[in-house]
Amino acid sequence: MTWNPQSPAAAVPPTAATGPRTHVRALIAAALFVPALVAAKILVLMTEKGGRCLMYGGCAPFPGVVFLVLCGAAALAMVLALAAPARLRGPALGAQLVLELCAVGLVPAFP
Repeated sequence: MTWNPQSPAAAVPPTAATGPRTHVRALIAAALFVPALVAAKILVLMTEKGGRCLMYGGCAPFPGVVFLVLCGAAALAMVLALAAPARLRGPALGAQLVLELCAVGLVPAFP
């Protein structure tokens, strides 16, 4: 019989305990996505250039297709973070956060 220096509790993989946390974080990120978009647009409209674009027009058009692709990819990443195997949940959550950040960052770039 060989001696094992690890306790039986250390044999449990750490990803088993992070599953529900990943679900919660993915849902929180999805729930905060729309308020972040609204806040970004309000901040843009508070600037001089944003107000001028709203009142008089003549600004660069908003890239709606790129925005919709980012939103769709973020939604797909959220579904993966909720339904994928445990080893893929963390990267899917990271992809969701990056895609949502890019989509929110697109709003101030085009007032």
